[in-house]
Amino acid sequence: MISYNEIQKCFRSLLMHRLRTVLSTLGVLFGVVAVVAMLSIGEGAKQETLEQIEQLGMNSIIIRQNALSEDQQHKAMEKRSRGLTWQDAEALEKNIPHITYQAPIKTIEASITGMLASTSPEILAVTRSFADMKALRLAEGRFICDLDHQRRQMVCVLGYEAAKSLGKQGQVGRSIRIENIQYQVVGVLKPTHWKASKNSSITTRNLDKIIFIPLGSEKALPRVGLAKKETLSEIILQVNQPQQMSMISQLVKTILDRLHGGYEDYQIIIPQELLNQAQRTQQTFNWVLGSIAAISLLVGGIGIMNIMLATVSERTREIGIRRAVGANKKHIMMQFLLETLLLTLTGAILGILIGIGFSFLIGYIADWKTIVTVWSIVLSLTMSSGVGLCSGLYPAFKAANMDPIKALRHD
Repeated sequence: MISYNEIQKCFRSLLMHRLRTVLSTLGVLFGVVAVVAMLSIGEGAKQETLEQIEQLGMNSIIIRQNALSEDQQHKAMEKRSRGLTWQDAEALEKNIPHITYQAPIKTIEASITGMLASTSPEILAVTRSFADMKALRLAEGRFICDLDHQRRQMVCVLGYEAAKSLGKQGQVGRSIRIENIQYQVVGVLKPTHWKASKNSSITTRNLDKIIFIPLGSEKALPRVGLAKKETLSEIILQVNQPQQMSMISQLVKTILDRLHGGYEDYQIIIPQELLNQAQRTQQTFNWVLGSIAAISLLVGGIGIMNIMLATVSERTREIGIRRAVGANKKHIMMQFLLETLLLTLTGAILGILIGIGFSFLIGYIADWKTIVTVWSIVLSLTMSSGVGLCSGLYPAFKAANMDPIKALRHD
């Protein structure tokens, strides 16, 4: 059992050589900072990817219209493909089993007046099923209904942030102009706190900044070209049998290939598969970050070993005196191991504190999501303690096995 007096002796010994102690501590400190910061970046990236995929819908299949070059558009016309259309949506709804909701969507690029100039909301033409699928909640008013879609009513529903630009209250009943055509506000959504992101195929929208209009009403807008009036931006299918996702997605592809003449001017996105890919990528990422952090700690450990060897050499006479007055090998070994452990833990604790601050700084400057977990702190302490003990074993063993007579004669 290590006594309080032994710990005091170790502290006094370390404080006698402040510069050496600080330099020894720095090696571990930088290593632990690297461990905490890298693990927090990895955990933040994992959480952000998971949130994005959950926004897409874990039980969903998303079919998106591809952006085509002129040559690709000519090829599509030769194959008699007009892109994603209502006919595609109807065919999928009719022929695909296990579908709970189907939500056709069209993204509209148009000028908006009647709102603050600082706002730049996106416009989505949707049906009632979109709100049901995304479980949108209303702060006031109502969402777009089937009658709005059938009659192509000039009404709109505002996301929470979009509604703010009309004033603090009473947005329902007011009007905005889209391409100089008046749309009456019939509803305002509660905040969803979703974030927009574009990460390869993981593209999500900030629903708080969106204006929703009935699908079909956009055909009255002057800037929507004739060719684009019949097309859709995407179709979302919500599946009630997730275990059948692979079979259903293959059936979707078969139907669309037939309707598009075999030309793939669309892409099928399955969030469940994206999550599996993201998890595999995250595991690789964690291994890389862990390796870098481990190397940093190893370098710090080598530095501690070198300094402890120098300390043993410098304190040879002290070791001889202690052995002469009755200290055994175990006492000498425990003293040097304890000094090494105190050095390591001091560096680890400071490294954790600086690492947490550094993680938040990275998140603020780079606009990355960083999450410091209890697991990362425990791992940092465990790794640094292990490295410290391993680094101190050889110097402690060397000190314990010195010949007391030779040690006393040492100048």
